[in-house]
Amino acid sequence: MIRFTAEIPTLDFAKSEDDAPASISGIAVPWAPTTAVVQGGQKVAFARGAFDVNQKAAKLIEGHDLGQLRGTVNALADMEEGLGFTATFARTRASADAVELIRSGAYDAVSVGAEVQESHYDKELKATVVTRANLVELSLVAVPAFSGAEIRDLVAQADEPDEEIPTETPQPT
Repeated sequence: MIRFTAEIPTLDFAKSEDDAPASISGIAVPWAPTTAVVQGGQKVAFARGAFDVNQKAAKLIEGHDLGQLRGTVNALADMEEGLGFTATFARTRASADAVELIRSGAYDAVSVGAEVQESHYDKELKATVVTRANLVELSLVAVPAFSGAEIRDLVAQADEPDEEIPTETPQPT
């Protein structure tokens, strides 16, 4: 009888704080009375508390295209002005490109993709007010449906070069 005994190596994937991926934070959607006209022409608002801040992590994508996955939304907060978020980028080339677009100001806003579970029509707002929803995705966008749905902070990767680029070129003498 032949016996094969293999030692399985232990791999340590722990990352230091210096190796943390890029992340963004901001307001995913402002609360009513702020409204937006969504795809299909419907006027919509979200009531404070509409989202479960302890739900399963939503996806971070670009332009509401689930084929453009960039990371995950790892924290939600019910804030006075709206649904706060923190999202972390995956370490991919596409995510690095998205971070550069945020850094340059091309992406400065977000948009939510949500499954509406409860809502009602508000005659005063002339809008559907969502009172309970599940956040499916948070999209990086150039122009948000809701004013105030914005990226407020970018923490870029720690592996960026620390070198300073000279601003003056020495002149020959």
